[in-house]
Amino acid sequence: MARRLDDGWVPPQGRTGSGVFTARDALAAGMTPAQVRRRVETGRWTRIGGVLCLGEPSVYQRAHAAATSWPRAVVCLSTAALLHRLPVDDDGLAHVVVPSGRPRRGIMVPHRFGLETSDVTRVGLVPVTTKRRTIIDCLGRMSQAEAERLVAWVATRKLLSANELERWLEARRGAWGNAQRRISERRLRTGAINPAEERLHAALHAAGITGWTANEPLLPILGVLAVAYVYFADVLLVVEIDGRSAHGPAQFQQDRDRHNALVAAGCTPLHFTWEDVRYRPDHVVATIARQLEMLRRRQVG
Repeated sequence: MARRLDDGWVPPQGRTGSGVFTARDALAAGMTPAQVRRRVETGRWTRIGGVLCLGEPSVYQRAHAAATSWPRAVVCLSTAALLHRLPVDDDGLAHVVVPSGRPRRGIMVPHRFGLETSDVTRVGLVPVTTKRRTIIDCLGRMSQAEAERLVAWVATRKLLSANELERWLEARRGAWGNAQRRISERRLRTGAINPAEERLHAALHAAGITGWTANEPLLPILGVLAVAYVYFADVLLVVEIDGRSAHGPAQFQQDRDRHNALVAAGCTPLHFTWEDVRYRPDHVVATIARQLEMLRRRQVG
């Protein structure tokens, strides 16, 4: 007689950190083939390659399933990025580098590109490209907008330098995605980590305004957990550029908290929009110049 099992039951292997198991594990634990089949058909269990999990699989379960189903596979791209907690979108797939050609299998997507031993680490039980290699791979294979967002996040946390990326590009000329990676390398080198900042920096240079640094971490200087897009240290002037898209309530609150923290630390924040730097660069530069003159005159007085 078949065992009566509640909907949340999984075999012992499924109660471990990975949360995945095989049909054979379920049968060995006392379940019948019909019970296994019914749980898969009704969606209570999800099949990923050669393994199963309870309900909707997490990114770790997808990664574990792909690495288990394909021997010597290494989790890569956005799947690896999510495991490293990088700010990328979850496409619901499991991207892996495989040593030989394989067709896509459900949500498991195989890729073929060269990896060195130093490019591979582990997250739990899963072989994964290192954070540095994952960043480089993603910068070349993401959409332009996603790559802009990632390189900005990476730059403010000093996770990859322009020199490191340049050396990687020189060693792998012709690799897929290098054109976009070169844009990221230039932004890391100049400090203009998105198009708005590129325009602002160009306008400041054209106007002969000096004495500023780009993407300056303010925590060690002022004790404020923020990175200034443009920072004039002599007068504590911080120039901010708001994003192109509208902010939600959480981001709105975060921006207000950041602004107040800067003011409390003695800074003068100036805020401009993407439209300002794109369509009114002269206005932006003039506003910054006037504020600088006033702050420096006050300092002398």
